[in-house]
Amino acid sequence: MALFVMFVHLNAQIGIKTPTPQNTLHVNGSLQVVKDLNVGGDDKTKGNSGNKDEVLMSTGPGSAPVWKTIESQNFLKVVYVGNKTDISPASGSYTGSHNNSGSFVQPYIFNVTNKIDSSYFTYSQTTGIFTVVKAGFYNIVPYVTYNLSLNPDGQTAGTAITYIQKVSPTNTTLASSSTGHGERTLTVYHNLSSISFFNAGETFKVQCVYTQDFRLSGGNIYISYLTP
Repeated sequence: MALFVMFVHLNAQIGIKTPTPQNTLHVNGSLQVVKDLNVGGDDKTKGNSGNKDEVLMSTGPGSAPVWKTIESQNFLKVVYVGNKTDISPASGSYTGSHNNSGSFVQPYIFNVTNKIDSSYFTYSQTTGIFTVVKAGFYNIVPYVTYNLSLNPDGQTAGTAITYIQKVSPTNTTLASSSTGHGERTLTVYHNLSSISFFNAGETFKVQCVYTQDFRLSGGNIYISYLTP
């Protein structure tokens, strides 16, 4: 049989498992709430139980706490985490620019999606394109690797350029990293970031190009959402 001990003081303070309550209700132990937790209100209203994914935040002594979204407090929310664990192309190499004009840029495709919140954007593992669903500022941080191990002697020195590229409505470079490398460089690493505003429907991707023929190997990316 459970023993329930409650102390009631004349000043209308109730203590559960404590003879000296410090507030109107003082519980010396754990508290289990099975359904709503309502805050605020008065003797005629039951208060607010908040909405899904909101958290309870203090408004200071003497005031009822309020329900808030994490986003409303300017926190970063991680909405995508991806990895590239394969090598592309699957055989051979992409054709490098060899200092020629034309388009030799290749998308860096993350073949493993560890986390995605589709209420913010979608991602295509075929094209490498992210399509924004929810407008706002996004912090995009990719890490990419170039693999030159198939290149023969005399064909590894060159320049690697990695872009975070807005694709639509207009092709715009949001961030880029360009590095030069000497002969027999077999691996190149790039880490870059961009904080940019996107409207719903706009698209972006990570793109890579090297002077010599090249492959793209292991890397990762995380994308966070910031309050507009």
